[in-house]
Amino acid sequence: MKVVIAGSGSWGTALAHVSRQGSADVTIHCRRAERADQLARGFHDMLPEGTLGEGFQVSIAGEDPPPEADLVICAVPTQQIRNYMMGPGADLPRDAIWVSASKGLELETNLLPSQVLMACGVTNEPAVLSGPSHAEEVVADLPTAVVVADVDLERGRMIQKLLRTPRFRIYRSDDRPGVEWAGALKNVVALGCGIAIGQGFGDNTVAALVTRGTAEISRLGTSLGGRRETFAGLSGIGDLVATCCSGHSRNRTVGCRLGSGESVGAVLDSMEQVAEGVTTAKAVNQLCSTKQVEMPIAETVFRILHEDLSVAEGIEQLLMRRPELE
Repeated sequence: MKVVIAGSGSWGTALAHVSRQGSADVTIHCRRAERADQLARGFHDMLPEGTLGEGFQVSIAGEDPPPEADLVICAVPTQQIRNYMMGPGADLPRDAIWVSASKGLELETNLLPSQVLMACGVTNEPAVLSGPSHAEEVVADLPTAVVVADVDLERGRMIQKLLRTPRFRIYRSDDRPGVEWAGALKNVVALGCGIAIGQGFGDNTVAALVTRGTAEISRLGTSLGGRRETFAGLSGIGDLVATCCSGHSRNRTVGCRLGSGESVGAVLDSMEQVAEGVTTAKAVNQLCSTKQVEMPIAETVFRILHEDLSVAEGIEQLLMRRPELE
């Protein structure tokens, strides 16, 4: 099977690493010649040295012929998917099997990554790959478990078989909305955990935020069509724990810097990679209003990021909320 990885960032490259361990013919579709040259030399500037080897091809958009694809795995950051599909990725086959491996919500439209792909011409509803899976650990072949959600169960089995390796275990689900919403919403809670860590708070605080954050994600996610049990699985609490507790997490890192006193503008200007939770926080705030769902952690993160609420005031407001039953 010919597999094309759309997106040559760290996550796309990690998925190429997984795909090539099977029998697939793997091509990474690159927007920039500089990245293609790196990958051809077994190097990626956002991944540890020595983790990449041979076994895949690289293709440069606009320079090389469009790669043939039976299956396309899209790992382009959510806010860039539409521009990619209309530009560098315009020649990728829309009638292939597509797997969305991005997380977040498109700003202004509030569309999930799979919905953006369909808006850009993908003919069949994409499958979704999500779960606790830092790219740095995947390319190092550290044991990882994720979930692929597909409304077509037979296609889901095929994707599971294609991408599964002895160190990359894939579970199946037919709850595509739940899996995709879980992956988007957890980044906002991870920002909150980072803020708490930056303030010098301890394990008690992080555990409380992860637990109550799971409740918030489940509340909104079920109102948007997901199943409650999905948010207790790999794409829900599993991904949330990894994102809130790992130094690999970009969203947690942004939160830590905010909690330690840096301004939002300074943090974002210095970021080389995308922290999807920053833009997702806006969408979540709008959805909570529309759906009349209460998410106090997410609301506080939104106000710190986008309404100049100070970290100290945000923490005080959370802790002094009216006492409730769990």
